[in-house]
Amino acid sequence: MSERRSPARIGWVVDAQVDFMDPDGRLYVRDLGDPTDPGARRIEGSLRDAVAWMRAQCDVVVFTGDWHGYEDEEIDPDAPDPAAGTYPPHCMGRSSDPDERAGAEIVASIRPSDPVVLGVDATPDDARRAARSAVLDGREVFVRKTRFDVFEGNPVTERFLEALGEALGRPLTFVVAGVARDVCVTQAVDGLLARRYGVTALRDATWGLGLEAEDATLARWRGAGGRVVSVTDLPRP
Repeated sequence: MSERRSPARIGWVVDAQVDFMDPDGRLYVRDLGDPTDPGARRIEGSLRDAVAWMRAQCDVVVFTGDWHGYEDEEIDPDAPDPAAGTYPPHCMGRSSDPDERAGAEIVASIRPSDPVVLGVDATPDDARRAARSAVLDGREVFVRKTRFDVFEGNPVTERFLEALGEALGRPLTFVVAGVARDVCVTQAVDGLLARRYGVTALRDATWGLGLEAEDATLARWRGAGGRVVSVTDLPRP
């Protein structure tokens, strides 16, 4: 009888980009219905700690990020409506304007130095190469996407995860942090859980837009089989 293999641990950092994390960003993450909400700056320290833990304790660390152009369905410069899933221009990685492009970068405090980039036009071969480089060369990965849902916004996300499992030779489990909790993070967590991956979400390393109550989001994740913990609860060597 073969020995049961422990899962490979993947750090998954959702959209920790300048436009979302910086109070001066184009779509700073804060409760849209509460003008007193301090927003995502409240999790800066926890997010740094989470990523430091991932770099020390995870087999692979993956960053995701919006990488928009003006043609994307979720971008509406004139009449954005978050309730309908449209927002003003943000994370414009495909813009010709360098100032706009700068808002798409991962914040400096946790920015990967030499990531493998899985672009919005990536192919299945690109996904396999990215997974192999992440495992064999120890490089972090930056998955760029055109939609908030990473499984819809990058055509090879699913193939990339399959290739990671193949390269690591073990099933995968994910530790997830980032923003916005009630948009991109929940779509990532929901998508991973729906694909039967193990997921641990870090409640104090996420922040939301107030589109769904935090308690409701966390309860839904738990109900679908996920774990919700604080950064200080993560296992240490």
